[in-house]
Amino acid sequence: MSYTLNLNNKTVTVEYGSLNTETSLELVGKDYFGYGEAIAQNFATLLENSAVKDNATGPTNPVAGQLWYQKTAGNLKVYDGTTWSGTDVSDKTVKDSTGKFHNVTIISATGLFTGAGNNVAGTSKPIAVFSATEFTLAATDQFHDTGTNGFPANKIEKGLTLGTGSKMHGTATTAEYADLAELYSSDVAYESGTVVKIGGESEVTQTTIEHCPEVFGIVSTNPAYLMNSAAQGQTVAVALEGRVPCKVIGEVRKGQRLVTSSEPGVARAIASYEKEVGMDWFRVVGRALENKDTLGVGLIEVVVGVK
Repeated sequence: MSYTLNLNNKTVTVEYGSLNTETSLELVGKDYFGYGEAIAQNFATLLENSAVKDNATGPTNPVAGQLWYQKTAGNLKVYDGTTWSGTDVSDKTVKDSTGKFHNVTIISATGLFTGAGNNVAGTSKPIAVFSATEFTLAATDQFHDTGTNGFPANKIEKGLTLGTGSKMHGTATTAEYADLAELYSSDVAYESGTVVKIGGESEVTQTTIEHCPEVFGIVSTNPAYLMNSAAQGQTVAVALEGRVPCKVIGEVRKGQRLVTSSEPGVARAIASYEKEVGMDWFRVVGRALENKDTLGVGLIEVVVGVK
């Protein structure tokens, strides 16, 4: 007498006195001689998550939901009905655009991934990388990618860099840098500290007049938090709040408010007579956090978002 098993995507019929091998386990039919060994082997296979069947492609005849510990790679994978996928944490040596090699730790989602310009299609998709140095991946490196399966602009930052499309959810308690910034499209690539306004051929451009009413912010050096980070094309990170270096001309005293000058992209301190005749506070760039005693253009630390 045969019996039937109902799996999530098919049924399997086990005939009398036989072993059924339609799955990765040997299903024992009624009155099968030597059934004890087959059952014991099935338990051992389940105990090891099919590690005993380790090979390049995984256990034969898998079913959706089945686990496989790939001991050669050291990671656990699950079969979704089409592909084995999982998460891999491993130390790698990668090459930068200058030919120098770096030791990094990469967390990858393993499985089948596709995408134009992808060096790692069909094997894994990087989720994040830990690196002690900052560099750009070489075009020939295994993790270089111009599609969606690598790292943004193939740039590896010091510390943790998330893969393209990856997101981190949590609460920040500290930040190495000190300003909140957002990426905006710009007509040219402006230097850090440049004062910008809304306008121009793109979203922002540098200021060019005294007391510019459209003044918007300052190009950030290293934002503590960067919004709109996936923006494409020519962009600049504009500091919207916090402390940031700013280009200023003339002498400045700590605490003075700054407005735009006629020097492109440069701020200046508000003169005392301007306060007396009235001031439109919406034109204030920020407030100086340090003194400047020179007359030419220089960088000082300022706080933005405070009038």
